[in-house]
Amino acid sequence: MNSSAASVSGSGNRTLLAIGAAVIGLIIVTVAVVLAAGNRGPVAYPADSPEGVLQAYLTAVEDGDAAGAHAYFSAEVRERMDLDAFEAALEDHARYAPESSRRVLFDRRDGEGDHVRLHLVVEEFYGGGLEGSTNRTSREIRLVREESTWRIDEPLAWLDPASFEPTFR
Repeated sequence: MNSSAASVSGSGNRTLLAIGAAVIGLIIVTVAVVLAAGNRGPVAYPADSPEGVLQAYLTAVEDGDAAGAHAYFSAEVRERMDLDAFEAALEDHARYAPESSRRVLFDRRDGEGDHVRLHLVVEEFYGGGLEGSTNRTSREIRLVREESTWRIDEPLAWLDPASFEPTFR
């Protein structure tokens, strides 16, 4: 074997090793970026903002604290839908809502003064693995400021309109 053939063969192996190392490095960097981006937790909004009030309401609902969630409604909504009706609406929602994982994304806020609308994107994930699917829907929630505190101004069970029997007094 002559020396020129051996040097060409050696340089080809080094090139392949360099390409392989570059590919492995790129894979490691990509995995690190994906893991870092995926570990972002939920955004915490100020408690006295419309977004913070809705976030606290959703947390109370998810934690099973119906009385706490009900307290985030406006006086008009609480008058129209008392705590018993709200608890029944939450039970109906849990019974008929499909099994899914949900995520609420705040899109934007519009309105002025004491009345605002929060525009949301609700992502629901059904199934798992290759059988899973995602559904994205837009939702608007009205809030009103009462005595310097933001309140949800529509009857909800989670983020769905609540079906309830009005209370007559």
